[in-house]
Amino acid sequence: MSCIIVNDASALIDLKKGELLHVLGALPFRWIVPLPIREEEMLSFSGQDWATLEALGFEVFDLPPALVGEAFAVRRAFPRLSANDCFCLVSAAGHQNAILLTGDGELRSVAEARTIEVHGVLWIADHLFDAQACDAALLRRALTIWDEDPAVRLPRREILVRLRRYGA
Repeated sequence: MSCIIVNDASALIDLKKGELLHVLGALPFRWIVPLPIREEEMLSFSGQDWATLEALGFEVFDLPPALVGEAFAVRRAFPRLSANDCFCLVSAAGHQNAILLTGDGELRSVAEARTIEVHGVLWIADHLFDAQACDAALLRRALTIWDEDPAVRLPRREILVRLRRYGA
């Protein structure tokens, strides 16, 4: 069974900025976007962006009432997390073999404390490279875009390591 990737808005936004959305379907993952993320946070995504994601097999996950209640309990326990962060966290916890994909440091810390596997877009770039799912030049371009965008907070050292690894 392939693992499930629960996508936080920050990771999807960074993957879009890096122009990698269209190659994600080459990876052997089941992609999930919690409904609140799809409805509220992804305003920068066009209808075409969503059509691309849906064509790649991205699913919108409508949280059952029990998980919504759990998300609100997490929100009370961790007030620095947004409600949508909490929806992502409980979505990942509620699926077997799930990995939370996020660029949010606080969400990452809470997920790790709850033993939820968590990764970011650099992990996805490594999988794309290892699977030869796209041209290495596309990955190098994504890394450069991320490095030059002040809204994308990735460790410069890790970007440089990958630029060398991907042939720059």
